[in-house]
Parts: sequence; C-alpha cells; structure tokens
Amino acid sequence: MKNYIKVILSAACLCSVVGCDKGFKELNVNPNNTTSLDPTFLFSNAEVLTYSSLMETEATVVQQFIDPFGGVTSAFNFNVLNQTYTVLRWNNAYPNSIKLLEHILSETKGDASRSNLYNEARIWRAYNYMMLVDTYGDVPYSQAGQAYLSSAFLPKYDKQQDIYADLVNELTTATAALDAAKDVVKGDVFFAGNIPQWKRLGYSLLLRIGMRYSKLDGGKAKTIVQAAFTGGVMQSNADNCYLKYNNAYPNLVTQQIQQLTNTYYLAEPFITQLKSTGDPRLKYISAMYADPGKALSLAPDTASANQFGLPIGYDSGTLPTAPGFRGASGSGFKYSQVNYSVFGKVTAPQYFITYAQTQLLLAEAAFRGYITGTASTYYNNGVKAAMDQFASYDAVAVISSDAENAYLNNPVNAYSDANALKQINTQYWITSFGNGAESWANFRRSGFPALSPNTYPGKQIKGSFVRRYTYPQTESSINADNYRAAVASIGADDLDTPIFWDK
Repeated sequence: MKNYIKVILSAACLCSVVGCDKGFKELNVNPNNTTSLDPTFLFSNAEVLTYSSLMETEATVVQQFIDPFGGVTSAFNFNVLNQTYTVLRWNNAYPNSIKLLEHILSETKGDASRSNLYNEARIWRAYNYMMLVDTYGDVPYSQAGQAYLSSAFLPKYDKQQDIYADLVNELTTATAALDAAKDVVKGDVFFAGNIPQWKRLGYSLLLRIGMRYSKLDGGKAKTIVQAAFTGGVMQSNADNCYLKYNNAYPNLVTQQIQQLTNTYYLAEPFITQLKSTGDPRLKYISAMYADPGKALSLAPDTASANQFGLPIGYDSGTLPTAPGFRGASGSGFKYSQVNYSVFGKVTAPQYFITYAQTQLLLAEAAFRGYITGTASTYYNNGVKAAMDQFASYDAVAVISSDAENAYLNNPVNAYSDANALKQINTQYWITSFGNGAESWANFRRSGFPALSPNTYPGKQIKGSFVRRYTYPQTESSINADNYRAAVASIGADDLDTPIFWDK
C-alpha cells in the first residue's frame, strides 16, 4: 500500500460575471480549472493529515520520553501549561482531517455509487473525534467542519458523553454497511479500499471505544465490546492501520526529534521496564551515543546493560543532583536516546490502530468477563504481534519466535490472573510507544503502568498527572459564548479536569 502518498489538492477561484455578450461567460472559463474535487482525493488527504502527537507531549506525560531543557520547550516534563503543545491536536485536526472528512460525508451521503467511501470516512471521522474528546473533553462535533457547508463559523461544543455515544452508533452502522460488492476506494492509503480490512478496523476501533467505558460503566463497556468482538476485529499484523513514509515524505514525529537530538531522551521508567524484563524490543527502541548532539552520525550502542533512562522530575540544570547522575557527554547527557537507526528513522511508520493493541484489549475484556476466550492467549498474541511489528521499522529489527517465547516464559512477564490488569496495560503502554495519544488515554483509563508522579518543583497541576489539555486561547476570544458554555459543562479549563470516562 502506498501509504506515503502525498495528495496535492488544488482549489480554483471561480469568478461570476454579469453581462449580455453572448458566449462571454463560456469564453472566459478556463477548461483546465478544477471546479470540483473527487472525494476520494480528499479522503486520502484526510488519512495522511490525521495528527500524530509529538514525543514531547503525551509520551512525556506517561513517562516514556523527556526533554529536560526549559525555555520554549517547557511543558509536560515540568507539569506546566504550554499552549504551544496543548493546541496542536485541535489546530491540526479541525482545519485538516476534520474539515476534509465532513466535506466527504456531505458529498457522498445518499450516493449508492460511493457508499463504501462514505462509510470509510465515517469510521475515520470517528477515530479523529475520539482523539479530540480524549484530549479536550467537550469539543465541536455536530457543527464542526461546517463553515463552508453551512456557514457555521462559530460551532457549539457538544458534550463529550454525547459525542462518544454517537461515535458508537457511527462505528456500528458504518462498519456493518461496508459491502465488498460495491465501490472500491483505491485512493485509501491504509488498505487500498479492502473492505474486510476496513470492517476489522471499524470493529477494532469500536472495541477501543468500548473499553474506554470500563472505569465509568462496566455494563456499557461489556455491551459495546461484545458487539465489536462479534463483528470481527483485526486478525493479524496485516490488518494494522498505519502510514508508511520515505525520505521524500518523512515521518514528522521522528523528523522533529532528529532536529535537536541532544535535547531528547528516553525516560527512566520506560527504560527500566524494558531493561528489567529482558525485552528484546529495547535495542530497537533505545541507544546510547557518545555525543547526543551528533547521534545521527554516530553508531548506536544498543547493549542492554548500557541503557539508562533520564530521571523524572529534573531539568538540565538540576539533573546533576539526581541520584546516580551519569554525567555529561558532548553536548548532552549520558542517558539513553531513541535508536535513530530503527525506531527514530524518518522512514519509521506511524501506527494508529494495531492488531497487538486489539489483542491486549481483548485480553483485558476476557479477564473482566466481557467476552469469551482465554485472557492469557490474547495477552501472548498481543505481545508477540507487538514484537513482530518492529520488522516494519527496519529489516534488522526482526525478533525471533524463540526470543518472544523466552520473554513470555520469564516469570516477570508470564501472564497471571493475579496481576492481569497490570501486565496487560503495561504491555499496552509499551506497544503504543510512538502513539502518545493512545498511551496517555489508556494510562488514564486503566491506571497502569503504576507510575510515580512527576514531582518537578513549581508544577502547575494539582493532581498527580495531566488529565486533559486546555482549549486554545483563541477560542475564548473568537468563539467566546460557546467556549464559556463548554467550560461550564466540563468544570474547568485546566490540566486537572478529567475526561468523562476518567472519573
């Protein structure tokens, strides 16, 4: 699948003229101008433009990644509010993927020749709105992306509970309506319009939504999860939903951390988890470099014994006071960074929804009694699939079945009912590295892994962890009435207010 395709869209400005000269209008219309856009092209762009969070955002909240340097990058390592980061998902989603998806739906609704495109767009729209709700709470939904379509320039915010309820309905009906006998959306960069795979994607996303309710309403969670399970979720890594990249169209997440390598490090809790359990993924995720600022030109040291995560709760100035401080190295510090030869390559894929994540969610669902099946089997399948996934980063990153089995047979990793929720969700945390939005959401939902709060002095949060992002400041001035109504609905526009399913 050509997931790295960049779709170039052009829009024509059409002039209307008034006059009595016969043929004047026809003579002044450029026959090469685009007067309408094929919704398939818009869909390709909506997939490619779906926002992937930076490593300094959610991945820092859940202690996988750290930038210890202050200044303009001060944010979640310091538990402070920085609008540069909190607005990213909002400012990327609404003018890009959301606008395109809403336009596609308006163009294809009721068109029998485009029914699969219509329903695939509904599924991907649900993914985008789910991330927005998980990040902010109440957000524009029913009137979002409607400025051009219905002149809704100042959209109201819908209640997050209502949006989730509608997303469940959208996923259920859209996935069921997909029909392999109808139109094939060849411009789809995920599956080239393969309907069985889109069905499995839809039901896997429905499973994810269902599990979000586990802390709030176990009965509702069970009903939704059972529907997804019965519908048919992802069956192998071949069903993974992700984007490929190449040197011409790079992964923007890894490209960003390659720009100032000496400022970026892997966090101590993340490295300690991988290292202490003998995780064979460690050497493909983590590396030590003789000079962190020159990491891209140096050979990575991937020996497990040499990996050390940067401690939580310190900045570049206070780091030397941390217990066991390892010292400076060149323009940085002697702590583990991303392995820029594998995970940190600009050609590294960006995963959204995977078979490994799906199997781990099924493991928890089985443990909770939501579905049939053996939790240990789902757990083992999920861990192995997550390890197999690394082969897509680089040809050298192949983990043998012997290594996978040795890892799962290690008593610290072997599934047990006594530690099921901790084990399953810690594996989900590892598997979701690189997809910060999902790592953070599942951490808030499950409470695992059991991380110690970041106690950086002067933090701006009252609780232990950031629970949501604040709305863009522009909303309080440009869309003031709707903004105030949303704040009154959620309680407070701060980093401590939980999302509805997080209560």
